[in-house]
Amino acid sequence: MIIDASLGRNNSCGCGCDCGCGAYPTCPTTRPDCGTGGNNAPDAFTVQLATAVTALPDGAALPLSGTVRISGNGLSYDSANCAVVINEAGVYHFSWDVLTQSTSEELPIVIALQSLDDATVLAYSGTAAADAAGSTLVSGETTATLAAGTAWVLVNRSGAAINLPAAGTPPTAFTAQLTVTEV
Repeated sequence: MIIDASLGRNNSCGCGCDCGCGAYPTCPTTRPDCGTGGNNAPDAFTVQLATAVTALPDGAALPLSGTVRISGNGLSYDSANCAVVINEAGVYHFSWDVLTQSTSEELPIVIALQSLDDATVLAYSGTAAADAAGSTLVSGETTATLAAGTAWVLVNRSGAAINLPAAGTPPTAFTAQLTVTEV
């Protein structure tokens, strides 16, 4: 069985225009306006932790700054505040994975996705307890309708400092990543 993953969203030519025109066997160099106003592909964003962090304080944003990938113009990244900025109102799905190490024995690790102004928490993820000697993967996801001009960060809400090991630390090849996709 052959599965062609090159096809565009709701069309057969891969141009991204959502028209279903099917006029092109492969994606054309210049995207045609097939009567829908052009490319309607969802915006997407991915960022990762670039270096290890020792003793990230409770309440501090995770300093995600490496390998920023942005598709579309509905999202941007504020590297000074480690925040994803919503440029176009819409429904967005957030997904994150954070490899953590506790700085003290049996510390529950909690990561929050919250507004940059600390006024709204969209989601929490965490573990009941983490062994200070090992690493713990904390993952979470949420979907929300967000206004344009809002900014969102992942924050340590563990009640104490946590460590974020260097990329490539066993058992995973990454330390932390955040992906945001327009739904």
